Amino acid sequence: MTIRILVTLQVFLVVLMIGYVRPVWADPVRGLFTAEKTCPAYVSKNKKTNPDQTQITMGGEYETIEANRPTRPDWYRIIVPSAQPAERWVSTDCGQFQVAEINRAGGNTCRIAGQADSHVLALSWQPAFCETKPQKPECNIDDPLSYQARHFTLHGLWPNKQQCGTNYAFCGDVSVQKNNFCDYPRVELSTKSEASLAEVMPSVQAGSCLERHEWHKHGTCQTDWSEDEYFDLSVDLTRQFNESGMAYFMNRRIGQIVRTEDFLNRLSAVLGPAARDRIKLKCEQGMLVEVQISLTANLKLGDDLETLIEHAPKQIGSSCQETFVIDAIGNQP
Repeated sequence: MTIRILVTLQVFLVVLMIGYVRPVWADPVRGLFTAEKTCPAYVSKNKKTNPDQTQITMGGEYETIEANRPTRPDWYRIIVPSAQPAERWVSTDCGQFQVAEINRAGGNTCRIAGQADSHVLALSWQPAFCETKPQKPECNIDDPLSYQARHFTLHGLWPNKQQCGTNYAFCGDVSVQKNNFCDYPRVELSTKSEASLAEVMPSVQAGSCLERHEWHKHGTCQTDWSEDEYFDLSVDLTRQFNESGMAYFMNRRIGQIVRTEDFLNRLSAVLGPAARDRIKLKCEQGMLVEVQISLTANLKLGDDLETLIEHAPKQIGSSCQETFVIDAIGNQP
């Protein structure tokens, strides 16, 4: 009888201890980890196992599902969609984590549509993008006369909510990022809208489904826009940026090293002096890969890009150094 009581008491104490140390990260609160440098992403943080040599890249944003301890964590467990398994550990030295805001009713206020207080237009320099991600189907397009060889291409148009940081997303039926973009539901576009989008977003004609990801992650956070309206506006803003003189600037310098200051000076000359404080430049391997342009909260088709930039919030965080290379498509010299 005495032994049975002692055993029961020991079990009870163990249960209490487990309940006491249960980390807060077991609850459904989620956040976003933004990489500030390239780092390994481990399957096991203790053993440093990384069988497929997965890395997070500077500027990348990753859904976060766990921390190694509730206060002052030094490891976060994130989702890297391209990795197998996708759940990976990264050191806190590699970037910044921001928790998603949860309202009192338990709903994620960073997933409620119609609350954007600004936007970001993200445009890629496709030749450099394909140097960093050659496995993408759209990177098989290496025609030097193609649109993506001599123009910035559309990555996405992102509604932002300041208190959510970069974690304002997935406001529709799809609530999590898919490992493969083609696993998202199809985006229903008119023939005219799809043709326009295919010109400025190479992944559309290549069939890698980036448009599905952009719509379900970002487009659904605008209550007033249909799929056609969201992408028609995105296409128009992309064309305005290129036609302002920025595509011409890039074309005359393909294959050359360019001073970052010269790029910003041209930007200011063609899109107003406010533009240089409202653009983030992303470089990898010494090449300009992407520009992210801050825009106002209220957007509609036909709005003037320079005006939208002038009244947008400032942004910082460019990863380019004093110079960068303007890469040529394919194997061009």
